[in-house]
Amino acid sequence: MSNSIIQNFSVIFISIVLEALPFILLGSIISAVIQVFISEDTIAKILPKNKLLGVLAAALSGLIFPVCECAVIPIGRRLIKKGVPLNMAVAFMLSVPIVNPIVLLSTYYAFHGRPYIVLLRGGLGLFIAVAIGMLVDIFQQGKEAVKLSYIDSGNLCSCGYDHSYKKKESRFMEVIYHTNSELYDIGKFLILGAFISAFFQTIIERDYVLKLGQHPVYSIIAMMLFAYLISLCSEADAFIASTFLGQFTPGAIIAFLILGPMIDIKNTLMLSASFKKGFIVKLISLIFIMCFAAGFIVNAVINI
Repeated sequence: MSNSIIQNFSVIFISIVLEALPFILLGSIISAVIQVFISEDTIAKILPKNKLLGVLAAALSGLIFPVCECAVIPIGRRLIKKGVPLNMAVAFMLSVPIVNPIVLLSTYYAFHGRPYIVLLRGGLGLFIAVAIGMLVDIFQQGKEAVKLSYIDSGNLCSCGYDHSYKKKESRFMEVIYHTNSELYDIGKFLILGAFISAFFQTIIERDYVLKLGQHPVYSIIAMMLFAYLISLCSEADAFIASTFLGQFTPGAIIAFLILGPMIDIKNTLMLSASFKKGFIVKLISLIFIMCFAAGFIVNAVINI
């Protein structure tokens, strides 16, 4: 391996990590504050009773409650337990990691001020979350989605921090612990994602990447699978996606930016702990189909 390849790899890897870190830190702090000070009862109370308006409000709640990704699924499950309809909880879980001021800001920064990418990510992400929320009622047909055997604990999220001793700790210390835990969890995936991205840019022959990346269908499938497997935080994934500009189709990049926050390996494991298998299969299938359709449409009409 030549020195130039090592140098290029190092520059790409370090630049991705350094660009993403401020947004990860800011997002972790804000989500930790919301996690500690705002309960799911508050969210449940502000959701409209009308089905369509409720789903739309739940999807837009990420603008007000940009909670951490580790908490989205547990919060959604507990919203269901508190009487919030399944379709609203699903829209909440899918949209919050995308319709999030920190995520949208990081996307704008990562793509060097290309506002249309931010609009595509936010607009299509919101539309898909609302559409899947409405479709869930049809496909689920009133069947129970949540595992009845799953026992609620005092922990609201799956971040690894034990919230059960919050009475003994100050709220400030809770925020510190939660932020620290999320930074550690997100950091691992960021480093892995940056490594893979840098590897693609420097080690693999550009002709092979372009052959896959410029195909209108295979490029979308490849980037969706990449998003699912890499399990990146939505505050950092834009910095990974931006390195593929010019190598992968615009639809593939948009599909990556939408699917990753909605479902990945770690979120699938969280779903399996709380929800029934049949519901999980339907939900993941809908997400992949809708994200692929969005990417295909973008490829048909836009050239980034």
